[in-house]
Order: sequence, then structure tokens, then C-alpha cells
Amino acid sequence: MESLAAKSSLPRLGLAILAALVVMVPTAMAAEDPAVVEARKVYREQVEPICKKSTEDNSRVLKGVEAQVNNGALVPAGKRFIRASNIFGTAVAKLAKVPRPSADASTLKEWIGYLTEERSLLQKIGQALKAKKENKARTFATSLNRTNKKANNAVIEFEFHHCEIDSSKFL
Repeated sequence: MESLAAKSSLPRLGLAILAALVVMVPTAMAAEDPAVVEARKVYREQVEPICKKSTEDNSRVLKGVEAQVNNGALVPAGKRFIRASNIFGTAVAKLAKVPRPSADASTLKEWIGYLTEERSLLQKIGQALKAKKENKARTFATSLNRTNKKANNAVIEFEFHHCEIDSSKFL
């Protein structure tokens, strides 16, 4: 014979499953909506060249910076991070001006916010290195990696190539 507790948990489980479906179905339907898919494609085509240029420029600026830090050349490395921050900031400003698909406006606003935070963290890394505070710079680098992951996860459905940030290339 079933206990009263077992009988009473079944309706809650059913409600939990129903609630999950109510949340998931509109999201899945929106992702498959051809208009949403097309709007994301158009947006991606507009922003990828901006990201590509920024990534290429920062790759040049930050190439070998880790060796500089490891060899104690903190001030020159710091200057390079500040320069990278300025390049990245210019790209973020351009990205912020690109019209966003209405279905993804809040997601893209969140993404731009993460990118702005990343720009600030690059600046802070540079300032810490210039002040010869290597440990503080490493703390900021850890925060940068965490923010990178949040930014990338926020826009995973856009399937970015150049706009997906991998700070391990630079740090």
C-alpha cells in the first residue's frame, strides 16, 4: 500500500514538469522561428567583422605579453594591456551601435555589459602591472576569464566565431 507522502508528491512532480515545459517551449519555438534565426544571422554578419578586427589587433598588441610578465617586465606589459583595453573599448562602442534584433535585445544588452566589464578589467590589469602589482593583475585576469565565460554563454545561440572571446589567447 502506498504511503500518503508518495501519493502527494506525484501531483507536485507533474506540476514541476508542466512548469518546466511552459518555460522551455516558448524558448525552443523562438529559436526555431525563421524570423528570429534570420535576424540573428544578420546581426552576426554585422558584428563579426568588428570582433575580428579587434581580436586581430589585440593579438598583435598582446603577443608575448605573458613572457614579459614572467620575466619581470611589468611596466611595458601593463602599457600593452592598457593599449589592448583601448582597442577593445573602441570595438565595444561600435558593437553597442549595431541595431539589435528585438527578440534578443535584452540578451545582447547583457552581452554588451559583459564586454564593457571586460574592457575595464583589461584596463585594471594594465594599471596593476604598471604599478608592479603582479598578484593584483592576476586577480583581475581571473575575473576577466570569468566574465569572458559569462559573455560567451549569454550569446551562445548566435554561434559567433570572432565575437566569442578566449582570453587565454592573450593571458
